[in-house]
Amino acid sequence: MGTIICIGGLVGLKNKEKVFIPYSPRKIDFEIMKLSTKVNPKVLFIGTASSEREDYYISFKNAYESLGAIVENLCVLNNNITFEEIRKKILSSDIIYVGCGKTKFMMDVWKSKGIDKCLIEAYKNGIILAGMSAGSYCWFKYNYEMIEGLDLIPMINCVHYDEKSNEKKKQFYDNIKENNLRGIAIDNDASLIFSDTDYKIVKNYENSKAYDIVFENGKFIEKEIK
Repeated sequence: MGTIICIGGLVGLKNKEKVFIPYSPRKIDFEIMKLSTKVNPKVLFIGTASSEREDYYISFKNAYESLGAIVENLCVLNNNITFEEIRKKILSSDIIYVGCGKTKFMMDVWKSKGIDKCLIEAYKNGIILAGMSAGSYCWFKYNYEMIEGLDLIPMINCVHYDEKSNEKKKQFYDNIKENNLRGIAIDNDASLIFSDTDYKIVKNYENSKAYDIVFENGKFIEKEIK
């Protein structure tokens, strides 16, 4: 089976005008590249959640090409790409990286295009899956709002945890309890690398954290993942 890297978010990815800016690769980017075991892995960027913004793709492409990756873009909006072409692009990649944006929009598009099925097949084929924010949510059973993902990780996920409002954290906790789910919360600049049922944390900065949350015996148990 494959490996999944879930990133809680990256501080400084956009400027004040919400424009994606060039960024230097961070610790997690080096880790993703290392996991491929190839000098020049083929990395496929999927920016559906951000409506395939060109500035986002260019920022990502420049960062990963500086690490030796061969980067391609999967664009499915406003074009006539076929399911066969989508499947070929996905399954010929070494690494698939899903960007941030609107989770429900992304999942709806994926289901309409068959991308969801291709990504599950990629996972079964051992292709490395990665993503940030919406690109983290998509691999889980649900996000904190109960938007359905691909269920490759049978848990509920909350990203940007360090900046979530108390109201949104309560929604996350309530859904853990009401649906008997195990929760994974990830701060900005923290990431978790899942391999089967095991996972480890990789931090860009020491104060970035991730948490494992369950509701047992009438109370919530939140453990920082070390």
